[in-house]
Amino acid sequence: MAWFERPAPEMGTEGDVIGRRIGAIIIDIVLIAIVSSVISGILAQVRLAFLGSLFGLVIGFGYYIYLEGTYGQTVGKMALDIVVVMEDGDPIEYGPAAIRTVLRIVDALPAFYLIGIVAVLGTDRKQRLGDIVADTVVVRAGETGNMR
Repeated sequence: MAWFERPAPEMGTEGDVIGRRIGAIIIDIVLIAIVSSVISGILAQVRLAFLGSLFGLVIGFGYYIYLEGTYGQTVGKMALDIVVVMEDGDPIEYGPAAIRTVLRIVDALPAFYLIGIVAVLGTDRKQRLGDIVADTVVVRAGETGNMR
């Protein structure tokens, strides 16, 4: 699979990707933390440390919304061959990607994505709260190329 191309989804594989989803979250959190730390360090050097947290938040939200809305995948999802799509298999767009991203706050509560994990394990299509509200599913990624 090529990086930074929207892959076709392999619908019906929601139950097969739970471990991959967890791995993708870890990869994405580490990447966001590294970038945020570098930017915070730079801002601290120019005596603007108070902006570091704000930039970290913007980077985190922007990362998920842009990559999922554009490619259906974050870097973590690309690395682990999974993709976010609408429940009917259509490509996810920016609106649903933003909904999923904002609801990560709730899914991550009380710690370690506990609400999200409980929701994934308790739903037929293995959806976290953000997926349920945005009408999205996470499935295996197939070949890249033009989707519908």
